[in-house]
Amino acid sequence: MGSNYNPKLSIVRVENLRLRAFIGFIDWETEKLQDVIISFSFKYDTSLASQTDHVENAVDYKNITKGIIDLVDHKSFHLIESMAEKIYDHIQSVGAQLQNIKVQVEKPHALRFADNVMVQIDGRDRYNTAIIALGSNINSEENFNKALTLLQQIGFIMHRSAFIKTKPLKFEDQPEFLNGAVLLNTKKSLSEVKMHLKQIEALLGRVRTSNKNAPREIDLDVTTYNGFMVDKEIREFPFLIEFVHQLQPEIQIPS
Repeated sequence: MGSNYNPKLSIVRVENLRLRAFIGFIDWETEKLQDVIISFSFKYDTSLASQTDHVENAVDYKNITKGIIDLVDHKSFHLIESMAEKIYDHIQSVGAQLQNIKVQVEKPHALRFADNVMVQIDGRDRYNTAIIALGSNINSEENFNKALTLLQQIGFIMHRSAFIKTKPLKFEDQPEFLNGAVLLNTKKSLSEVKMHLKQIEALLGRVRTSNKNAPREIDLDVTTYNGFMVDKEIREFPFLIEFVHQLQPEIQIPS
C-alpha cells in the first residue's frame, strides 16, 4: 500500500428484485408463497475496472443477484429480519473490498391499511473486524504507543498480540524491528482504514524512499478485514502468521 493510495469508489445498486417465499410464522404463511421485494447496493474501488474495462476486474453483481435468488426464492423464513440478514451476509461474503452494503427487504400488504413492511440494513451501522499489523525500528516503543493511541480514534482495540523483536528480513543492514498486531473493531470501511493508516504513518514522521524495506518510524498494514486475508505477502513474514493465530485463530491462512 503506497503513499499514493487513492481509491475511486462507485456505488452498484440493484433495485426491486421481485421473488416469492414462504415468510411468516402463522400457519397460512408457512403454506402460501408471498411476494418479497429486495433491493441492495454496495460500494467498491472501481479504479482498476474502469481503467481496464475488463469484467474480471469488476465485482460480479449478476452472480451476487443469482445467489440471492437461490437463497430466497421459494424458501421459508419466519421473519423478514432473518431474510435480510442472510442476504447481507451473502453480499459481504463476496470480499473485503465491498463496503457500505445496504439491503432492503419489503413484504407488500403484510399489514392492513399499509402498503408494505420493510427491513433495512445499513452496513455503516455495523462494526467491522480488522487485524492491524505494526512494525517499527526507529524509537520503536515510543512510536508503538503513539500509533496505538491514534488507532483508537478509528475503532476499539479488542485484543493485541505479543509484541516481539525480529531481525530485518529483506534489508538486513538495519536495527531489529519491534512487531505486533491488534484486533480492531471499527465502523470504517477497508479503504477508510487504509487511508487512516497512511495518515498515522505520516503523522509519526515516516518518509518513504525508493527502498521500501528501509528503517522506519512506523509501518501499519491491514492484515485481515472481516475474516478476509488482505495482506497477500503474509507468508513472507512468519511472525504475521503467528499474530493471526493469536488474534483470529478461525481464519484459514492460504498456502
